[in-house]
Amino acid sequence: MKILLLCNAGMSTSLLVKKMKVVAAERGIENIEIEARSALELRELIETYDVFLLGPQLAYKEKEISKTCMEYDKKFALIAPMIYGMVDGEKALDLALGL
Repeated sequence: MKILLLCNAGMSTSLLVKKMKVVAAERGIENIEIEARSALELRELIETYDVFLLGPQLAYKEKEISKTCMEYDKKFALIAPMIYGMVDGEKALDLALGL
């Protein structure tokens, strides 16, 4: 499974990505890739990833990004502000896996 976290510049989610990777390793989840990139890159990356998580700072783009993901039959969710703010890798990973 390939998970992409979307944010403004692709930088602010790097801590959450690291924590998600740690949780995945602790759970013995193999064949998982987790990255963070700018939401501006969605169209060029959409076919590369299976699941897209949007940082809460971009909630205003949720409808647009959701529509794009639906066009390509990709899973999508908005990360809750509490999960993002607490840098909760476990809950963020569960969100992605639950899609």
